[in-house]
Amino acid sequence: MKNLFFELIESLKFALKSLKSNLLRTLLSLLGVSIGIFSIVAIYSAIDALNETVMSSMNKFGQNTLYITRFSFMGQSNVPRWKRKNFPFPTIDEYKFLHKNLSRNDVKAVTFRIFMPASKLTVPGGESVSGAELIADGAEFPNIQELDFEQGRFFNKSEEERAAPVIILGADLKQALFDKQNALGKTVRLYGKKLKVIGVLKKEGEGIGPSNDGRAFISSSFARTIVSPHKSFTAIIVAPQATADVKKLTDQITVLLRQKRKLKPDDINNFFVNNINTVKDQVEKLTEVLRLGGGFLALFSLLIGAFGIANIMFVSVKERTNQIGIQKALGAKNSFILWQFLFESMFLSMIGGLFGILLVWGGTALVSHLTDSIHIRLTLQNVILGLFISSVIGIIAGLWPAWKAARLNPVEAIRTGM
Repeated sequence: MKNLFFELIESLKFALKSLKSNLLRTLLSLLGVSIGIFSIVAIYSAIDALNETVMSSMNKFGQNTLYITRFSFMGQSNVPRWKRKNFPFPTIDEYKFLHKNLSRNDVKAVTFRIFMPASKLTVPGGESVSGAELIADGAEFPNIQELDFEQGRFFNKSEEERAAPVIILGADLKQALFDKQNALGKTVRLYGKKLKVIGVLKKEGEGIGPSNDGRAFISSSFARTIVSPHKSFTAIIVAPQATADVKKLTDQITVLLRQKRKLKPDDINNFFVNNINTVKDQVEKLTEVLRLGGGFLALFSLLIGAFGIANIMFVSVKERTNQIGIQKALGAKNSFILWQFLFESMFLSMIGGLFGILLVWGGTALVSHLTDSIHIRLTLQNVILGLFISSVIGIIAGLWPAWKAARLNPVEAIRTGM
């Protein structure tokens, strides 16, 4: 064991000496591996960042949140499209029916949403914003999606029941309408009606997925006074308790809504109970596909790097044939020669991998500085993956040249160099 250790150390010294004496060739060999490792680590880091950003945005909707509406979130159904187009949207009476009959042991919150058209908000005698995104929901909405307030609060159940003309502004809307003024208690006009600002949300910044910065929240009861719910997209949103059996809750909702709509036993469901976690699962599957595809693309770059190292190693063996012959004549074992060239190949690949990872680190820092949409981080997992792949590439690329060098006949090797 001790002899093997000293043999490896001596092989390592010879490998380092060879790399140092051929700096230009070493740098050219590093380039291919660096590009390959940069490609695979950069792709995986970008995919991880994309997945993290998307999942973070979707987590705002809670775990297993159920959206009851006339269409399927996944866009797949055994029901023909022409039939689905004729499905009715949920009504306020159906919302009240579910709200009354669903057990609070299983349900944390139930709310009725109206998908409002883009609207114009105006400050009397002041600024106006066109195309503002309006969310018309119930008072229980903050129990479904957490909202961070800069000032004020969300509307309560009493304000919802009496259709109080109150509004909550996202950070960008508040800035556009009131600039640096205190917006609380101020009035804005919507569809010719005056609404009192009771809350301002904290700035969320750019990101993938919905942001509340450009949104305004009003109660669905007030929304029904300005738009007809029969002509609007609507949904009933149910947030289960953490301990609830979501499958049983979904079945219960289905039974109750079929009962409310008076569907016959042989009638199909004319609604869909969509679980937000199904969408999350699809996002995760897509991420895995992207990782696999990105890995295959990066593999081509790595193969180019591997061929480059193998070619350099064959040249190195040829140049040092005489030296190998002398070493073997002096008693060097085949394993000593083999490890000498394997170490050289591994070091070339590992150094190239480190340089590629440094490039990724610099790139992620630059991207994070230039945009707030996606925060790309170079994770320890991806660093280890990059170093592992580069070491494997080094071993594979150097194995055949090293084996040929170890198998050289010492007499013929010495004669070749004369």
